[in-house]
Amino acid sequence: MSHGLRRIGWSALAASAAMALVAGCGGSDGGGDGSRSIALDFTAEDAPDARGWEAGFADYAAEQDAIMEFESGHEPLPGALAGEGHGLLVGATNRSDDVFMYWTGPVQNLAPETSYSVRFTVEFATDSPAGCAGIGGPPGEAVRVKSGITTVRPEAELVGGDWRMNIDKGNQSTGGTDAILIGNVANDESGCSAGERVWALKTLQSDGAFVLNTDADGTAWLTVGTDSGFEGRTELYYTRIEAVLEPR
Repeated sequence: MSHGLRRIGWSALAASAAMALVAGCGGSDGGGDGSRSIALDFTAEDAPDARGWEAGFADYAAEQDAIMEFESGHEPLPGALAGEGHGLLVGATNRSDDVFMYWTGPVQNLAPETSYSVRFTVEFATDSPAGCAGIGGPPGEAVRVKSGITTVRPEAELVGGDWRMNIDKGNQSTGGTDAILIGNVANDESGCSAGERVWALKTLQSDGAFVLNTDADGTAWLTVGTDSGFEGRTELYYTRIEAVLEPR
C-alpha cells in the first residue's frame, strides 16, 4: 500500500463480508425491466455503504510517494459543513502535475453477460474556488471529476517507475472507456485566497451514457475520482453516489 491505497473496514473479515454487503446497501434495487438503481450514502458515521470501499492514487512517480501528502478515510465533513455528517475524504498535493485520486467499491448481483447503459450522480464537499488562477491550471476547473463502473477492480500499478491505473480513465479533460468526465470541483461560494475558502456540497450528473458489459459472475466496481492539472493541494469528501443501470 505504499502508493496510498486504503480500504475502509474494521477487520479483514468485515472487509471481505463487505463485498457481499455493498450491493444491498443504500437503496440498491432492481426494476421489472432489468434495470438497477444503486444509491450509496456515506454521510452516517458508521455508514454501511462505505465498507469495502478503497481509496487510491495514480499518475505520479514512485519516488514522489513521500511528497504527495496523500490522505484518505471516512471522515467528518469540514468547515461550514461540520455537524452535517461524514464523507469519503481523499486528498493530495499534486507534485506530479497529473495526480489521479479515487475511491472505488464493489457492486454485485448484476445480470451476468449483460450490456448496461449507466448514468451517474455524484455529490461531494469541495472548497476549491471557481474562476481563480492556479499553477498549471485553476484550482477548481482544472480538477476534473470522472466516474465509471468496470468488471476489473481499479488499482494503480507500477509501470516504468510511475504509478498508473489499470483501467482506461482517460487523461485530464478527456475521459476514457472505463471512466467518463462528469464535471469539475469548482465551488462558486469560495474566494480565490486561502482565507476565502468555503466548504460546500456540489452535485454532478453524467450527460452521456456510459456502457458496462458485465462478465459471467455479474460483479463490477464503481469508481469516482479526480484527474488534476492544478499543481497544488485538493481535498474532497464524497457524500453520495448514485448509478442507474439500464439494459441496452
